[in-house]
Amino acid sequence: MEFVILYLLVNIAAGALACFMGKRLFYIVLGVLVFLGVFNIALTATDGSPASFVIAAVLGIIAALLSKYAYKAGVFLIGFFAGAALGFFIGMLVPNMSDYLMIIVVLAGALVGLAAVRWCDLFVRIGTAYTGASFLVSNALAAVLAFPQLLEHAVPGDAMATFDALAGFIGGEFSAAYSTPLLIGTLLLAIAGVVVQGNTKVNK
Repeated sequence: MEFVILYLLVNIAAGALACFMGKRLFYIVLGVLVFLGVFNIALTATDGSPASFVIAAVLGIIAALLSKYAYKAGVFLIGFFAGAALGFFIGMLVPNMSDYLMIIVVLAGALVGLAAVRWCDLFVRIGTAYTGASFLVSNALAAVLAFPQLLEHAVPGDAMATFDALAGFIGGEFSAAYSTPLLIGTLLLAIAGVVVQGNTKVNK
């Protein structure tokens, strides 16, 4: 159970930080979001072995460290993750689009990422707020609505396998089953995050 709680707390805390303080702490939040994004994608794309966990963590750390050296690239990455999250929800909501989900996610991410570079300040706020909200809402709702199922995915004594299983369940089966409340909750929280960030400055 402790691995499940730790996983949820980390993702919820990182999501809250990004959603409400993303503009003020842009580089820190960028690093966290890039790490979590790369780490979760790498985990779900592998077999969940200890080696794949280490590889996912290393890729996440490298991506997070590199992201702060290029402001525009960082803005693009924030926009890409926000667009990818939006594309994922749209793909889950539209009937018969699941076969093209990866294409929709990548295309939406690329388009929003390019737009983010054009309108940096606005997209820093929107991108961090939306991406943070997607982490916060998905994990918080999973904790409230599917905690018993989360516990079923826990592997006793193996944090790596537990995190891999939880990432796959929340990003897959759970998100598909609750796509509408997830989208609504994410949008509402993202709007709140954009408003809260409205009077802060990005330290370039």
